Amino acid sequence: MTSIKTKLSLGISLVLVFLFTITALLLVNEKKSELAGDIYTNARSFSELTAPRIQELYTSLLAENSFVLFNREIRDIFSKNEDVSALHVYSFAGELLYDSTAEVDRAYRGEARTVSDSDLLARVKSAIPSYLLDSGRTVFLKQLPNGSYEPVDQNEKPVDPISQSERILNIVYPLEGTHAVSYEISYANLQARVIRTTERIILLLIFGVLIGLGFAVYFARRITQPIEKLKGEAVVLGQGNFKARVSIESQDEVGQLAETFNTMARDLEISTKAMMERQKLAKELELAAQMQKQILPKNLPKIPGLQIATALLPAEEVGGDCYDIISVDDDNHIIYIGDVTGHGVPSALVVSIANALIYSYASFGTMPELLKNVNHVLHQKTSQNMFMTLLMIQFAHGKLSYVSAGHPEMLHYSAKDKTVVTRDSGGIALGMVADNSKMLAEHEVPFAPGDCLVLYSDGIPECLSEKGVQYGMPSFKRALADAGEIDNVEAIKNALVADVKLFSGASKQEDDITLVVIRRTADEGKA
Repeated sequence: MTSIKTKLSLGISLVLVFLFTITALLLVNEKKSELAGDIYTNARSFSELTAPRIQELYTSLLAENSFVLFNREIRDIFSKNEDVSALHVYSFAGELLYDSTAEVDRAYRGEARTVSDSDLLARVKSAIPSYLLDSGRTVFLKQLPNGSYEPVDQNEKPVDPISQSERILNIVYPLEGTHAVSYEISYANLQARVIRTTERIILLLIFGVLIGLGFAVYFARRITQPIEKLKGEAVVLGQGNFKARVSIESQDEVGQLAETFNTMARDLEISTKAMMERQKLAKELELAAQMQKQILPKNLPKIPGLQIATALLPAEEVGGDCYDIISVDDDNHIIYIGDVTGHGVPSALVVSIANALIYSYASFGTMPELLKNVNHVLHQKTSQNMFMTLLMIQFAHGKLSYVSAGHPEMLHYSAKDKTVVTRDSGGIALGMVADNSKMLAEHEVPFAPGDCLVLYSDGIPECLSEKGVQYGMPSFKRALADAGEIDNVEAIKNALVADVKLFSGASKQEDDITLVVIRRTADEGKA
């Protein structure tokens, strides 16, 4: 554990480091600007002074095949300015006559080297010197009668001057319409000087930090003694003794801290218990949400003759809603929706058990027999107050039938009549009684092309508006009647969900909203 003494020392050190760093950056940047300005001024003067001499040397020596003498003179010129890394001599026509980087030991012998860069060629043929900057722009310097320079463009129109943040990459100095000399500028010396300056500043920084640490230790000792006492009682409190109290006579901030500590000790037990309950509930809801998500089908199967769309909007307290689509074989498909009483992990466990049972029994017998077996297991293996309403549909060989176990009645939209009716519900929730066989009845539903069936949980009709009014079945039936003519089942589902959400507004969703929409297509060969 880091002590206050350490923290105070570290804090002062960090402040000093920060101040020294800011100062160093300002000094370094100022030095960079100063050196960059010097490089610019020196390079400009150097090019003015040496370009005519280089032209003369080229004409009298290199052009006359006296490369050794020419090269010696060029090296002497180079030695007078360390910031020039290379130079080139061009003819007015744009031919490269000399390259200091390539022609170190011998003169170039080969085909004529022409300038392919149109911008460089324009600079070579210009009447005034030009400067290529690292920002990408080219500035020409026109000398005025008073000896000063005006930055212009290629057409000698005024432009922005070279700023301190811009670096010169090269200078092209034209000579009397016959030659031009290009100087490549290097900033290596600038970087070396900056590094040396930075090293000195770092030494000062270390010295300042050491002084700061000395002051920090001195002042820290004066305030850490009462804090050590507070620390001892905090250890006792941390071991679970909520009767721990600390007595400090001072009325300064440390004394106020001691009083706050005593108040905290009194409240800690209550708040700790409350926090543990909240964490337990949050973990339970998180687990329930994961279980609910894993049970739902990842992808909806393609069933010839049907279009299916689903939605499950979980509430803050995850409920026990579920749905699934099981293809027993190519001509036999089971679709169901269920709702377990309660919330959280207990409901999710019941859903998991029921889902596994339905999968196991789906291939054996009729729907009433399937639900009879599921009911028997749930009644034997789950809590007496845990029940599951369920509505199951079977689509086999082009016919559709359903069985209800206490679930809200499904809605049936008739494409022929443009009407919405409810189908009989009946039955009793699974797990409520030991034998439900006499309460399960299978009903066949005439399901013509364009018709829609809507299976839903009670979270939809019981959804509340901001004023506390229930959505209700009339609103739900009206929404289906409005959307039923749409020939896309996904769009129908979206329209129903949107109508419910529009009604509820900003009100809290108290229960899961689950929806399964089934639409009959005209051609059973296409899902």
